[in-house]
Amino acid sequence: MTRNEIEIISGVLLDEVALTLEEFAHACSVSSEWVSLHVEAGILSLPEIEPARWRFSSRDLWRARQLCALERDFDALPDLAALVIDLREEIISLRNRAS
Repeated sequence: MTRNEIEIISGVLLDEVALTLEEFAHACSVSSEWVSLHVEAGILSLPEIEPARWRFSSRDLWRARQLCALERDFDALPDLAALVIDLREEIISLRNRAS
């Protein structure tokens, strides 16, 4: 892409939308089972309600996509991937406070 070309990306702002389990799994390109295992392990946190009532936010989506990438690209264990994501979130928080 040259400097004069513009890439247009379309998407949906998810701050106001809560995704169901199936929608969330599809958005992350993972199975519903993958999501369920990570929720049950506490890696993705949700209120303790039945899976049919689970709703995921844009923050959950960001976290799950990062987890999936770390697990896939580095063959990381879920707990290790979660620790890396926690550290990334802390770094982002600290940088935002410093600015």
